[in-house]
Amino acid sequence: MKFKNIAFLSTFSTYLKDKRKTLFLCFSIFFIVVFLLLSFYVVDSSPRSWDLLVSQELQEDPSALLDLLMKGFSWLGTVYVAAVMVVVFSLVFWIFKYTKEAIFVLSCLLSGGVSYALKMLVDRPRPTTDFVRIVEETHYQSFPSGHVLFYTAFFGSLIVIAISSSILKLSWKLMISSICAAMIILGAVSRIYLGAHWFTDVIGGFIVGVLFVMFTGSIYLRSKRKLIHIQ
Repeated sequence: MKFKNIAFLSTFSTYLKDKRKTLFLCFSIFFIVVFLLLSFYVVDSSPRSWDLLVSQELQEDPSALLDLLMKGFSWLGTVYVAAVMVVVFSLVFWIFKYTKEAIFVLSCLLSGGVSYALKMLVDRPRPTTDFVRIVEETHYQSFPSGHVLFYTAFFGSLIVIAISSSILKLSWKLMISSICAAMIILGAVSRIYLGAHWFTDVIGGFIVGVLFVMFTGSIYLRSKRKLIHIQ
């Protein structure tokens, strides 16, 4: 009976591992397909009805205070500020001997290159004053949103680290995850409010950010599991 139980547990463990891999592959394919379809959908320079509707709703009641707040959230995603945030968080993890976490966070710097390559490939123009109120002047092309891609990659990585942590209490995990999720949402809203992006740009950036975290996060979690088995 003891050997049967061991065999059953071994089989069940293998099944769970295979199931994880299958789910990971399915979700990856799903997000890639959705992103490709969205890319073809927005390749025409004219804004879509969804884009216009969301921009009009978010810009319906502008104010100086709201402009300032949205610029603040958007500022965190600018190249130099984003790079400093990533480096600072990586250094903090490294100083406290969390090397894997430091490398995981540092990998978020790669999201900038991914964003630039996709922007040049799709080549979608930015929103213009013919359609929206431009609060913040921007550079490069519009799709996908580099800010949202970075927010999703960076704050998404922090969510993965928090949830997989063995030292944080559940309340802390929930609090950190909620704050990070809110930052992703507010960052996305700010880009549309400021007239820097269309709604579909933001969705595209979010999808690529999720794929980025799925890839880097899977490597991070796998390395953590190996360390636990070794110990």
